[in-house]
Amino acid sequence: MYRSCCGKTCALLLCPLVVVLLLIYLVLAYVLSVLLTLLYIPRLFAVQKLYWCCPFIPHIWEAQTWFKGQCMRVGFESTYTINVLRRMLTLPIRPHLPDFYIVGFPKAGTTSLANHLKQHPALSGLDGLPWHESLSKESHFFNGVLGCSHASSALLYRSFFPTILCRWWSEYIRGVEKWMCFDACPVTACLPYTARRMKAITPDAKLIFMMRDPVPVMFSAETMLVNMGVPLTWSLVDPMTPHDPRFQENEEEAQLWKDLKDLQPSDPLPHNMPDLFYTHLYSLLMCGQYADRIHPFLQEFPRANMMFIDFNEFTKNTEGVVKEVCSFVGADPALYKHKEFSPGMQVSATLQPCMGLSQFLLSHSAAKECTTNYLLCQIYTVHDSVHHCA
Repeated sequence: MYRSCCGKTCALLLCPLVVVLLLIYLVLAYVLSVLLTLLYIPRLFAVQKLYWCCPFIPHIWEAQTWFKGQCMRVGFESTYTINVLRRMLTLPIRPHLPDFYIVGFPKAGTTSLANHLKQHPALSGLDGLPWHESLSKESHFFNGVLGCSHASSALLYRSFFPTILCRWWSEYIRGVEKWMCFDACPVTACLPYTARRMKAITPDAKLIFMMRDPVPVMFSAETMLVNMGVPLTWSLVDPMTPHDPRFQENEEEAQLWKDLKDLQPSDPLPHNMPDLFYTHLYSLLMCGQYADRIHPFLQEFPRANMMFIDFNEFTKNTEGVVKEVCSFVGADPALYKHKEFSPGMQVSATLQPCMGLSQFLLSHSAAKECTTNYLLCQIYTVHDSVHHCA
């Protein structure tokens, strides 16, 4: 009903004069956001929340030479702040929430799938500026990018998505039947509290899960963090030892995951969550326990609203899988024009995760209900082979 009314509003109100006024509004909002960013204080306020949510980002600048790192940091922070301010200033003409999500999993092709879906004239991702995925692909809204106490507001979440002009252009100029938008944050599926919040904000949304063998996923995640300059106290390339401390949870980590599981939609996020989530091996291992991670979504959303994609099938038949996704979300697959994209980060074939990682994940991937176990077995089977270190 809401989308139908919104569509009628676009059709009735967006006469040429209104379109011109809205364009002027957008330009003025952009200019004002640039001027506010130059004051530095708004930039400091915005990036503090971003760096709390994504603590790995500052390490990217630190890994460079001083001059290059400072240029990258100022450029990114300025662009990010302009993006946040511009979207907040134009919030009155941003009535949309996502029709579907690419909810995960990390290092399983979510960025590639999002890029392909954006080639469809009826599908749009975030309304972002070019520079980094946090601006144009993944909102990190449910992770607290707007603050630990602002990760559940539908009003604030609307700021990430395109304006009514984007929908008007797609439906009434380009002629698509139904325009839709989506969020593609891959860590959403890893956090046990996000399903409740997504249900509260978008109860009819569809969910897409990219599934990949968690053993190379863990190793790929480590490689990504190391390449970004994040100092890690562990490595999966080291051989496994009896009672290996890397795979032992400590009290702080165990308490965090318990708190996240019990988190209600209106509760603020734990202050230690981002650091423990992104830099501790225990959290990465928890992300690889797919059955437990999927379980909360099965409790909140109907199975018919969930699609699972095998990473190997996606890499072998990308165009076919993308068209299946288009059909699933309600977009005409015939309008999708396939385009080849460069592959993501490649992991050296000479390196493999430590012996025993696959057995660890298998032994800890017990779901709470047999339906979740059955779903996991039907959709994805964790490889049962031992990966030896190089």
